[in-house]
Amino acid sequence: MENKGYQPNAITCGTIINSMCKNGQTGVAIKLLKKLEKGNSELNVVLYSMVINSLCKDRLVTEDLNLLSEMMSKGIQPNIVTYNSLVQGLCNFGRWREATTLLNEMGQRKVMPNVRTFSILVDTLCKEGMLTEAKEVFDVMIQRGIDPNIVTYNSFIDGYCLQNKLDEAVKTFNMMVEKGCSPNVVSYNILINGYCKSKKIDEAKRLFHEMSNKGMIPNVVTYNTLIGGLCRVERVQTTLELFNTM
Repeated sequence: MENKGYQPNAITCGTIINSMCKNGQTGVAIKLLKKLEKGNSELNVVLYSMVINSLCKDRLVTEDLNLLSEMMSKGIQPNIVTYNSLVQGLCNFGRWREATTLLNEMGQRKVMPNVRTFSILVDTLCKEGMLTEAKEVFDVMIQRGIDPNIVTYNSFIDGYCLQNKLDEAVKTFNMMVEKGCSPNVVSYNILINGYCKSKKIDEAKRLFHEMSNKGMIPNVVTYNTLIGGLCRVERVQTTLELFNTM
């Protein structure tokens, strides 16, 4: 294109950058972005967000934040995709305080956080054992009229199970159903795992049968979790039967 005198536009470059990012060539994508800057090509939030998202997946958070600053210095405002990528990247490293700061920054820039933004934060705080803080984020989410999804609820169920608060986990599970959010195989796997770790095998088996009764097909994680739980309480025969069923 260049040899023939054509100037690549944002769509042309976006297609190439997107392909590079998907194929793990983020470094090459950044070089192309820099080349476009020098050539006064049309740069936009979509191009930057692609690279920022790819850096997030490569766990290069510092580079991500630098690119955000660079992008904003050029007068290009980040959008919800940009912020969600950054929040995810920071949370992957347990830098939830910085992620919370970004959430506040979003409000100042009139970028409305969505269910994914809040779910990322809730999941991180639950994994850190900070259930009170996770509940605060959850409450803010509700106040803003954003309905939690299956990911949000599963994060809470997992957080309670990690702290052996099985009663709270079950309450959250039931609340999810009451709110019209159908549990998935992950929801059941989390609860079954919680019961197995507490050696409450009968409860775990009840959930396993409940899955089948609802037409939900248990996966390899479900079976492995239940087999592990049965082995803990030395129910060898039942373990073998379950293995054969699997």
